[in-house]
Amino acid sequence: MACEELNLVEDNLEVEVMEESARGFLGIVGQRDARIRVKIINVAKDESDFFVPEAPMDLDTQTLVQPGIESQRPTSSLEENPNTEMSSPEGAHEESRVEEEARTILEGILHRIPVDAQVVASTSGNAITLDIKGDGSGLLIGKKGQTLDALQFLLNKIINKNCSSDNKTELIVDTENYQQRKSENLRETALRMSQKAKKTLRPVSFNPMSPSERRIIHLILAEDSEVYTKSYGEGLLRRIIVYPKRGSANKRRRR
Repeated sequence: MACEELNLVEDNLEVEVMEESARGFLGIVGQRDARIRVKIINVAKDESDFFVPEAPMDLDTQTLVQPGIESQRPTSSLEENPNTEMSSPEGAHEESRVEEEARTILEGILHRIPVDAQVVASTSGNAITLDIKGDGSGLLIGKKGQTLDALQFLLNKIINKNCSSDNKTELIVDTENYQQRKSENLRETALRMSQKAKKTLRPVSFNPMSPSERRIIHLILAEDSEVYTKSYGEGLLRRIIVYPKRGSANKRRRR
């Protein structure tokens, strides 16, 4: 790329490897291009009929950066700042790009499992739902949805790896409406445990849950002004405890 960009042969370039390339896990997670620094050597200025930068330039497989030097060819926003994530002026176009990228990556993961399935993507608000359609849904759901949760966790890490906390996109991986059915079951359980805590005026403990399940429980019971929730434990043993609030307890005693 440097030879083509500068119209030079390799003998006229001094190349320094700044960062090695990496394939990453499954060629997806942690994948990065090599980055090199190129300096022009052994070129007489009076014989040059091309642009010669006065400073070394960093080169990766996507950008040519010349500090303090303006290139003769048009530069994109990515070339002006290699660490800037490409984005479209139109939010709808950006959503479509992320949606298509997420769908392609998930289909690639499923192909390597291997599972014969297609992924249908849809966007609602700031969340993208990826619905897996095909045989082997039971395998993809796994015990208590653990496989589906793992796919969802992995995909969120891949898509949001270069995003700030304010710009992250929520990705939901589902098949056969499992996530919706799970959310409904969790809501019923949360409301039942909340009623028990308020009736007995004692803390009530859930069984250990995954982080995604605990998040749903916390959000559901945050709507109940008479109870509050806390998580205790570590790793697979972490669970939620529902506490009745003191004010609600006094009200119930007066009744």
